[in-house]
Amino acid sequence: MQLVTRLLSRMIIVGALMMVVALLATLLIARQDIQDEIDSSKYIGQLLTLLENINREPPIDRQISAINKLNAEGGLRNFHVALFDAEGQRLTRPPGTVTDTHRTLMSDWLLGGKRIVPYRLPMPGADGRSLMIVLEPQPQYESAEAITSALLQLALFGAITAALIIALWVSVRHALSPMASILAGIARIEAGDYTTPIQTNDVRELDQVAQALNHLAQALTLEHAKQHELLHRLQDVQEDERRRLAHELHDEFGQLLTAVQVDASYLLKQTTGQAALEDCARAVVENSSSILGQLRGLLAQLRPYGLQGGEERQIALEQALRDLVRQRQQRNDNTLACRLSVSLGETQIPQRLAVATYRITQEALTNVMRHAEATQVDITVQVDQQQATLSLTIIDDGRGMAASSSLDTLSAVSPGSGVGLVGIRERVLANQGHLSLDTNYPRGVALRAIFPLRSEAEDTLRAQARDLSRSAAIPALS
Repeated sequence: MQLVTRLLSRMIIVGALMMVVALLATLLIARQDIQDEIDSSKYIGQLLTLLENINREPPIDRQISAINKLNAEGGLRNFHVALFDAEGQRLTRPPGTVTDTHRTLMSDWLLGGKRIVPYRLPMPGADGRSLMIVLEPQPQYESAEAITSALLQLALFGAITAALIIALWVSVRHALSPMASILAGIARIEAGDYTTPIQTNDVRELDQVAQALNHLAQALTLEHAKQHELLHRLQDVQEDERRRLAHELHDEFGQLLTAVQVDASYLLKQTTGQAALEDCARAVVENSSSILGQLRGLLAQLRPYGLQGGEERQIALEQALRDLVRQRQQRNDNTLACRLSVSLGETQIPQRLAVATYRITQEALTNVMRHAEATQVDITVQVDQQQATLSLTIIDDGRGMAASSSLDTLSAVSPGSGVGLVGIRERVLANQGHLSLDTNYPRGVALRAIFPLRSEAEDTLRAQARDLSRSAAIPALS
């Protein structure tokens, strides 16, 4: 149902109910007015009887008391009966004064400033005295009745308006209640959760918004799956290129340098006693040995021990990390103290995640050695069995980074300014991890990365991406 239709239907229902209430109130007021008119007619009949008895039954004290009683009961409604003798002396009690100033002012306004003249009726008494019956109009009672009726109508109108406002508020609140789930869904999308759909509702407009957001989440799921797949393939290409380069260096340069070293050793033996040639041969042996050592270090960086296997093999992550730390300390002349803590338990780390962990550590150590001016770096790799996550923490005590260096600006790094952190970020994103960087300027940098170990989420994303690709006729990545 449309929101406008729902609101109008509820307004019509509430309006009809209030009209029924107003009709009942009007009928009850009319019923009371009719009863008052009937009672007034009875009081007028009693007044006529009393006036007739004034001519017949002396003394008139009993009639005076009866007239005072009629005036006090208020049954005559709009006039007051007064009895005067021949000297003009009032024999009955005067009417009471109206103390309500607002009502008096309203009554004067309703009369329009007109002066009302009392009606005088001469009448002989039973004892022969001349009497004067005066009917004194009291329009304030009629105006009070009109004011009361107007106030009642105003109250009914106010009640109807208040009821409509309350009904509108309740209806809008109830109709827009699905907005809470929509806002929660938007928050989930902002946080990167695209798998939890937003529940649909019976309000057509909000249902269309929820469906649009669900389609957006599905499209983002597809794009993120493509992005992750692309990042994986880029990293696979990098690893393949490093593997190929390492093999070529090992097979070509390694063999050539080994041959040079063998020939130089032979020359060194043959030139014994010839100082100049012996020194030259010894220099060739030492230089070739140095080059071989540097080549082995380069090969260890390109494809260290444990990472030489294919995707079907589990790499020795802990051993590879320890070799990396040992090599970096040797290259840095042991001026940087590296402390490594690895706690993997019996968990089998996926190949891609293990390679990513190694490369992130490698890049982070390179940054520390080049820029941090640190004396100590702590590397912690551990598995949380309950959360099924792998965490990598690298903390140094160097000079830190500028506070403006944040993960949000890594994608804007220019090609000439270094891409170390960008590469780290891409590897973390490719493995659906979470990366945090605490610059803690100027007291070092803390880099933390947390990766999920369960592959079901990635499989789900890929399956959804394949389904969306088929349904949207989007060609998959080749």
